[in-house]
Amino acid sequence: MTVALFTAISFYACSSSSDDSGATTPSVNFKVSQTAVSMTSDVDTAEVTVLSNGQPTMSNTNDWLSVSLLKTGAYSYVYRLISTANTSTSSRTGTITFSYGSSSGNVVVTQAGVEKKEETIDTRETITGKDAMTIAKAMIPGWNLGNTLEAGSSDNNWTNNGGLSAETAWQGTKTTQAVIDMIKENGFKSVRIPCAWVMGHISDKDNCTIDETWMARVKEVVDYCINDNLFVIINDHWDGGWLEDSFSDVSTATVTANSEKLKKIWTQIAEEFKDYDQHLLFAGLNEPNENETAKTVFKNSDGINALYAYENAFIEAVRATGGNNTDRVLIVQGPYTDIDVTKGYFDISNISDTSDDRLMAEVHFYSPWQFAGLTTDESWGKMWYYWGDANTGGDSNRTTPTSYNEIYVSKQMARMKSQFGDNGIPVILGEYGANWRFANDELHSASVKAYYKAVNQYAIDNGCVPFAWDTNYTGYPSMTIFNRSSKVVFDQYMLDGITEGVNAGSWPY
Repeated sequence: MTVALFTAISFYACSSSSDDSGATTPSVNFKVSQTAVSMTSDVDTAEVTVLSNGQPTMSNTNDWLSVSLLKTGAYSYVYRLISTANTSTSSRTGTITFSYGSSSGNVVVTQAGVEKKEETIDTRETITGKDAMTIAKAMIPGWNLGNTLEAGSSDNNWTNNGGLSAETAWQGTKTTQAVIDMIKENGFKSVRIPCAWVMGHISDKDNCTIDETWMARVKEVVDYCINDNLFVIINDHWDGGWLEDSFSDVSTATVTANSEKLKKIWTQIAEEFKDYDQHLLFAGLNEPNENETAKTVFKNSDGINALYAYENAFIEAVRATGGNNTDRVLIVQGPYTDIDVTKGYFDISNISDTSDDRLMAEVHFYSPWQFAGLTTDESWGKMWYYWGDANTGGDSNRTTPTSYNEIYVSKQMARMKSQFGDNGIPVILGEYGANWRFANDELHSASVKAYYKAVNQYAIDNGCVPFAWDTNYTGYPSMTIFNRSSKVVFDQYMLDGITEGVNAGSWPY
């Protein structure tokens, strides 16, 4: 994150001026908002605002620093500064001069050098030539870097207004190697990194061009995981709903246009990562048609065929880039990533791939919602605080019916096994979780632990790889396992449940 020193420097001009008619027009003092900017050694950005009666000229002789006009307002000119990565251990300094008329101001930019490290032996393993089922077994258990690289505002769709600051828009901690090290140290074998691309990171709308600084940041976070020999999934998450919320229109023209956009996006991502080995997996979407009231779209042929078209476009784009993408494991999403809807309406034989045994299917699991996710009582049902066969001693109005306890989880996972796993296609349980609502209710905490144990155990028993959702929100209710800022466990009950479930589960293939 860029640190800027906001010491204003002013160069005074007249307070007003007159045109030929004698009318007076307002004028402002020439002012540069920062005289000094500090940047990290990575690719970094900063913004500088210049107040001026007209657009300033700019002098920049630094080949490692680019400057462009970002936006203008009334006498206000905002410039974006972008540095290249500094690979030297020494810092470097450059000066940018803004001028208008007889007034000018300098901004001194200092970029840190890379931290000097002791030489170490590269212990990263290389994985190639493995089929999806082999890789899936090695990925258990998984964890989500939630609310992070997928964050931002849909107001920024198809623009480049998101910036690197989007990473902390929904939670406050920038991801570091130390954060990922903590995940590995606590037993996780894989990390799912939800990503936004369209939502604020497109520099050219017509060509769907992904901003190079954003791509570099995603790559940096992926590398944190690769450094720890973790498996990594990156996707096109909700992404402002540009595609996932588009299923109200499944006309041929719309599906064709959206497919071309998806191809352009995934071609760039695949090109960027084509040399990475099979530790890296791609997931084309997230929760296609995530609107609960619109799930019926997949019950008609046009709706489900639109989903097939998008997933085939994703696969085609990735495979066409060559390199290690020819046999990279790719993940396709069931409709709504809902187990019931996927079981009822999704036929993976409609998905085409030029590589054999390199596909996984994805569903999510926050069920029953009244226990896992509901945060207020509704007219149709109350929040449930207690769950599991051994945790039914609480308020009966707040206790999950036994029909939704462990046996329900087991049956839902078994449905995925019969549909996919038994046909050679492992399943990614890309998200699951339940809210920890109170820290001082032992029965509720035991219920959360039991839920996480059951989901992991029965997922593994049925050939599914579970990925816990983690938001980094340390209040209540939350699905947060780790406090990334302080790098400590926030919810030991969740973590213990995951550990016990993994130890109890038995991979069936």
